[in-house]
Amino acid sequence: NLTLVLSLNNIKSIEPGAFAGIHLAELALRSAFESSMMQTSLQGLAGLQVSRLIVGVFNDDDREQDFEKGLLDGLCQVQMEEFVLICLRDFEDDTDTLFDCVGNVSTIRLVDLGLEQISQVPVGSKVKQLECKKCGFDDVPAMKLSLFKELRVLRITKNRSLKTFEQKFEGLSNLEVIDLSENRLTFSRCCSRQFRNCPNLKHLNLSFNSYIRLTGDFNNVENLLYLDLQHTTLFGPGSYPVFLSLQRLIYLDISHTKTEVKFQCTFCGLNS
Repeated sequence: NLTLVLSLNNIKSIEPGAFAGIHLAELALRSAFESSMMQTSLQGLAGLQVSRLIVGVFNDDDREQDFEKGLLDGLCQVQMEEFVLICLRDFEDDTDTLFDCVGNVSTIRLVDLGLEQISQVPVGSKVKQLECKKCGFDDVPAMKLSLFKELRVLRITKNRSLKTFEQKFEGLSNLEVIDLSENRLTFSRCCSRQFRNCPNLKHLNLSFNSYIRLTGDFNNVENLLYLDLQHTTLFGPGSYPVFLSLQRLIYLDISHTKTEVKFQCTFCGLNS
């Protein structure tokens, strides 16, 4: 259960095999390398078994690290349950190597990255939880994310440039939780259109966004138990029964949404 923190060092290299056979609860490598030495040094982690691996820099560190093709190739020989990549700025146009060596990790967290699009998803990916926080998306990358067939929990939060939701999630039969809170989303026809063949979706968080129009079409997400829309300007609720098909819903938050109840049957259908 040892946690090893090597952050804020100036590591020039890691000898191949230095971590072979070692078991760690966590290994932190933030601002630990000279910029040009990260890729080579990560290859020295071969044989490591670790519950959580944290790689990246601190956002106030002068040693900025860009993502280059093959940067994480050294992690192909590392066994880990959770991978955190944090504070990498510029991604090359070809970012298809991002998931090459971490596609079988159960949990991936991408935090404060200059990532504008999701990289190529390896066939047979085993990722069950994925978080993209403070990234550079302008549209919800639902098409690429739908290739993570084992995905159960998805969080895309605090993306200042994320304003549109044009793509559709499709075929994610294991998906239970989607958190799209604290972005700047504006979209209409919520929410059946955005989710196709996602029958087990139970938690949907769209709070702290810009404008969302609810049409009452929740047919593709009728098994929802939790719907959070707080602090997002809503169009639809209060004028007609938009929640009619959400028979199983047990939590609904429409506080601070500028909703004015004018219709007697506003909450019809919410029998749970």
